[in-house]
Amino acid sequence: MKAKITGVVLAGGQSRRMGTNKALLAVGKEKVIETIISAMTESVYDLLIAAGDHTADAYRELGLEIACDRFPGQGPLSGIHAALHAIKTPWIIVAACDMPFVSPELFRFLKKIVEEEEVVRARGEGIQAVIPLEGGRVQPLLAAYHISALPQLEEALLSGRLRMTDWLAQLRVRYITEEALLQETGLHAGHVFFNMNHPEDYHMVVQNRNDEDAE
Repeated sequence: MKAKITGVVLAGGQSRRMGTNKALLAVGKEKVIETIISAMTESVYDLLIAAGDHTADAYRELGLEIACDRFPGQGPLSGIHAALHAIKTPWIIVAACDMPFVSPELFRFLKKIVEEEEVVRARGEGIQAVIPLEGGRVQPLLAAYHISALPQLEEALLSGRLRMTDWLAQLRVRYITEEALLQETGLHAGHVFFNMNHPEDYHMVVQNRNDEDAE
């Protein structure tokens, strides 16, 4: 069953550890956020950026809808909440703005799983989230969420319970193992879920891209 999905780049953080906006750092010929958007495009019906009021203006030039936080300063849960409020589709696929190694294969895989689950939903109660695993840890900032997860998310934000795992514990979740990811896409979880937090992380990513271009 085909599923309409909105791709969401979570770009509301303040990048304190990096010292500059991570999403706008250049890797090769593109900014990181542009790389993520390009990788998402073929798998989604629509695209938007979840941002804070302090970062929204920096993304206007990308020409995408921007959903601003309704719970400012409350971390990634707030970004997902803003996106779920803004979408016109039943599903979102999110990616944090500091993940430079995402690829179209990853988003195609998430879309495939969402469409499998929509078949189940048509027969009754379906899942509310698709969450990959890496090293036994959940990767909720590169995952898929159904609009039906919004009430639990809003309740968590209103009560100040901001741990992602606490919210996920209330949802019906399908977890994707590293082995399944590798088998379906050829992607290694440790690579594709890498996120840049510090300047040295960014320098490593740039060097990696330079090495690839030199091959």
